[in-house]
Amino acid sequence: MTDDILNFFQIDHGLACAGQPKAEEFQLLADEGYRAVINLATEASTGHLPDEPALCAACSLEFTWLPVAWDAPTPADFQAFAQWLAARRKREVKTLVHCAKNWRASLFVFLFRVLEEQADPARAWEDVLEVWEPDGVWLEFARTILASGTDRGFVPPV
Repeated sequence: MTDDILNFFQIDHGLACAGQPKAEEFQLLADEGYRAVINLATEASTGHLPDEPALCAACSLEFTWLPVAWDAPTPADFQAFAQWLAARRKREVKTLVHCAKNWRASLFVFLFRVLEEQADPARAWEDVLEVWEPDGVWLEFARTILASGTDRGFVPPV
């Protein structure tokens, strides 16, 4: 079951975020209808699988790697992610967004939901808090990205 994947969190029928799946868990994703995977972790991240592209290909999963530096996420990182995810959402491709522990992934998904899908910011933030409590560079990053878009007045708590 996909909920055995580290910090797996189902957003809706077509989108989930999680920590790094184990090699054998990619087939579970495919069996549950996932068709696209994006990894936001870097090579230095905990549990990095250098063969993840091949593991995904063997399960007929589209794989994209967009490494986001833990201590220095950028607006360009988010813009690339948002463009990638918007294309999959438009085509209704069941998608998993992951990183090492679902910290980067859950925050990027939060920002996408608020800015691109007009999700209620407070509710979407509660979903992030189910996984972790962003602080430091990640709170600042969220505020910066929200300020650049339509944030409807929501500011993540300090």
